[in-house]
Amino acid sequence: MTQSKQTNRRKGVIGIMGHAGAGHVHSHCGFVQDDSAGFAAAIALIRRTYPADTVIREVSLDVDAATGAEQVVVETGGGGRGMARVRRGITPYEMAGARRIAGMDGIFSQPAAFAACGRIYGQGVLEFPVALQTAVCLAVMDTFIRTHPGVFATGRETSSGRMDQMLGAVVPIGGHPVSVLATLNAVDGGLGPDEDLEGNVMLGEKGRVMAALGLHRIPTLILESKAYVPAVCRGTRENRFWVRINGEVDNCTVYDALNAGAKAAGVSVFASDTAYPRGGGDMARATRALGDRIVELGHCLAESKTAAEKVAVAGELALLVSQDAGGVTFMSDDLNDVVGGGGLVPGTGAVLSMAVSEPEIRKWKIPVYTEQDLEDTLRVVDRTIPILAAHLAEAEKEIEEKWNFQPESFARLVGRQLMGKH
Repeated sequence: MTQSKQTNRRKGVIGIMGHAGAGHVHSHCGFVQDDSAGFAAAIALIRRTYPADTVIREVSLDVDAATGAEQVVVETGGGGRGMARVRRGITPYEMAGARRIAGMDGIFSQPAAFAACGRIYGQGVLEFPVALQTAVCLAVMDTFIRTHPGVFATGRETSSGRMDQMLGAVVPIGGHPVSVLATLNAVDGGLGPDEDLEGNVMLGEKGRVMAALGLHRIPTLILESKAYVPAVCRGTRENRFWVRINGEVDNCTVYDALNAGAKAAGVSVFASDTAYPRGGGDMARATRALGDRIVELGHCLAESKTAAEKVAVAGELALLVSQDAGGVTFMSDDLNDVVGGGGLVPGTGAVLSMAVSEPEIRKWKIPVYTEQDLEDTLRVVDRTIPILAAHLAEAEKEIEEKWNFQPESFARLVGRQLMGKH
């Protein structure tokens, strides 16, 4: 079942999209991130036009009378409420930790889970912090819906165990109408992540909401994570913004505007136009390689005789599942071939993210998106929009030349095709 609502009929000329991947913290080769950064920035942009109290007021436990399933419930000062089931239940100690996040701004959902639980892993490894992050995001979006009834484009995608939700509106930035959409990608039970609907992928309920806001075919800024990526972050001394596209597939005009906007904002930035390779079967190969490694460790376990050997093998399996598996479970293979790891529909946009320095990752272990990071992100966005608006014709021309997304090819992933014209 799905539910949706749209009463704001205006459409932006530029798009901004940001998501929270609940539990999408680790990936392969040492990659670790706060994947709630884009959600925080998108919500903050919406909040500038539609104020709402997103401070967490209370965290509580709910038990489903029919099934006995335990859910964590988050409520905000603005009356928003979100809840998420925890597959293996909730301990009193987990609840005691969760109550500590009262007073935090819920737009920072992974930092909230981090503060409550100390750390967070997806792939079913640590279910409670992932469910808590999910409930925080749901409560934040519910706050806006309750505070400004009838204003927002909303949708909820529940196919395949998802708990995805979207909240979007058209807001003015630099005198231009901009369609902004915040998306939560989560899986029931605190498993996470399933991010087939990340970025500006337009399928199912998200596709319908995007069409309602005009986001389905306009130049778009994809606001992504704050991440430590060893290949580019090792040895660095400061955090930097990172602008990324694949120059052959994505929108070079949006890329250039983001670069110029970041420089105008006075932040440290670097850029890559060779990111997000497409069509090479990378996800399928990575999935197969991980599966082979798990099988290899399974054989090692089967042959182990001593407790020390068994513990060592189990520890390696735990690392693979809690970290490396995050790099292959977040997206379906064939969809990844078209939109890449950032969820970029060809021709439409570019990604803005943050790269974490070596000293910061050594201290925090898991990146934390801060209020200063958010302030810097919004400054980059504010500088970028007028630059991009001055080059809309070029950006739109690239969309027409490079567009090749066919929603019907991926309808099975959400149980339906994109609703609305595209």
